[in-house]
Amino acid sequence: MSRCSLFVSCLFMSITANAHHSFGAFYDMSQLVELEGEITAVFWRNPHIRFTIDVVDSSGAVASWKMEAGSVNTLQRFGIGEEIIRVGSRLRVSGPPSRHGLDTMFVVFVVPPGGDEVVLNPNLAARVRRSGGDPLPQELVLDDDVVADARATARSIFRVWTPRARPNTGSGTHVWPLTPAGQAGRDAWDALADDPALRCIPPGIPVAMDNPYPIDFTEQGDDIVMRLEEWDGVRTIHMNPDVSAAGRAASQMGFSVGRWDENTLIVTTTDVAYPFFDDVGTPQSPQAEIVERFTLSDDESRLDWNATIIDPVNFTEPVTLSGYWAWVPGEQIKPYECTLQAELIE
Repeated sequence: MSRCSLFVSCLFMSITANAHHSFGAFYDMSQLVELEGEITAVFWRNPHIRFTIDVVDSSGAVASWKMEAGSVNTLQRFGIGEEIIRVGSRLRVSGPPSRHGLDTMFVVFVVPPGGDEVVLNPNLAARVRRSGGDPLPQELVLDDDVVADARATARSIFRVWTPRARPNTGSGTHVWPLTPAGQAGRDAWDALADDPALRCIPPGIPVAMDNPYPIDFTEQGDDIVMRLEEWDGVRTIHMNPDVSAAGRAASQMGFSVGRWDENTLIVTTTDVAYPFFDDVGTPQSPQAEIVERFTLSDDESRLDWNATIIDPVNFTEPVTLSGYWAWVPGEQIKPYECTLQAELIE
């Protein structure tokens, strides 16, 4: 593999793993490029689908463009399946192109032959199409029976929650109060070499909470189990205050103990064996303690999240994060199954 093709491959992997945080770093959001061509290969897997389109220019030369779109889970939620993006089909696609002069695009809109425009990423649609013609918001495709069952069984926080305002821990959008050790760790970060997401290694707490997918809570004996769709994450919250982390191995999700304060679940997590606080290399030490507050609204339609992180090795003072989820009856947790497969399905 040539250096150029290796660079393209590595950059594309980085885009794929981190696109939900850093579109602007790789794509020029001020441009909306439209192309038409034949699909020659498809990778229909999480974390993001990818496909290749051969585009013929006016001179007859063929350029092979690498396309990226949302995750399989996101597309399925809007009723978009593999029948739209399949090898041999011709598509008209549009979206922001690479900032680096590469033949790559994040696809926001597609138009199949003889069909209507399909929005692959409603969240980006209005942002990249600023002047008129903005598409109507797409609604989730939900099964009526599942919706009815969700309404009948929902109780307190024990239901599926859909993110509405994420805590946004990464992408360099925050200036954290770093110690010299914390700053040195951040400066040493190499996204292509150090990012665990490129190897489908699930993140730990707290960055695992910064994701665009649903979560849910269920009771398991005396404990509460939280599932995070992204990375198929699972957290156990021990509700017995006498339970101790002693003798237990540290883990990426840490050891969590919870208690109720009226309608707020307070969770204290220690023993986190995950080296990063966010997705841009801010370090996290084994001494970190995370205290989360999950507060249920009076009408049980909203779940607010606030977290305070104390890490004396890397932060000069406590750091706080916040976000919230909404209850969308009928929403479900889907398998994520991150796949490292680099080759496209031809």
